[in-house]
Amino acid sequence: MTIIPSVAGPSPTTTDPFVRPDLDVPVDEVGAGTDLVLRAGVHHVKIDDARVMFDLAKDRYFLLNGSIAESFERFLAGKASEDDQAILSSNDLVSPGEADNPGDRKPHVSPAASLIDAGLPNGTLFGVGATLWRMRHVRAQLRHRSLADVLGRMTRPEQEDSNPDAETAIAICLAANFWRARRFSPLTDQCLVRGIAMMDMLGQRGIAASLVFGVTMPFAAHCWVQVGEQVLTDPLDIVRHYQPIYTF
Repeated sequence: MTIIPSVAGPSPTTTDPFVRPDLDVPVDEVGAGTDLVLRAGVHHVKIDDARVMFDLAKDRYFLLNGSIAESFERFLAGKASEDDQAILSSNDLVSPGEADNPGDRKPHVSPAASLIDAGLPNGTLFGVGATLWRMRHVRAQLRHRSLADVLGRMTRPEQEDSNPDAETAIAICLAANFWRARRFSPLTDQCLVRGIAMMDMLGQRGIAASLVFGVTMPFAAHCWVQVGEQVLTDPLDIVRHYQPIYTF
């Protein structure tokens, strides 16, 4: 995923400070009382004084600063002027249309535990091999398709008629294989590839999961997989450093 410079401001740093913003702020508010709405695929969250944006359709994160940030805040408050709307339209942040129904967006569930922290069995050689093959396949997909397209092609099972005990056993097995696979794919920037691969494998087994994208400041981004309140890909203290910006 591409990280680009902020709009009307300095470039974000990729430093990971491991400091969780202690905030509880709503994400994806839609400006009320205007003729424009937030463009589909644009997500955002405010951390301290920084408005962090995630454009799923364009595979990028960026920061809003200066006059654009001021216009965007007025838009969210339903007080955008015609000049504000023109600025936001020219930067492709808003578009004509009906406001989204907040219920149509997948809500984020705060993580409460992690399979990694609970201790995992040793992954099997066959399972690790299958995991590495799936990650390689996802990496190839991301080279040729947009993130939105890759996510849109994934299997999304329903929660109905689930067997919690069986799903837990499968999740533990997959988490163990992915954790062991890190020995063979140790790069630190594999969270997206790892997350999509695990989501795909869970979906094929009928398990509904969430891929959570999070950010922190100074700017750093991460993503992880959750089933309910349980994190499958990372220790809990890692994901708690990040403020969720989008949940798939």
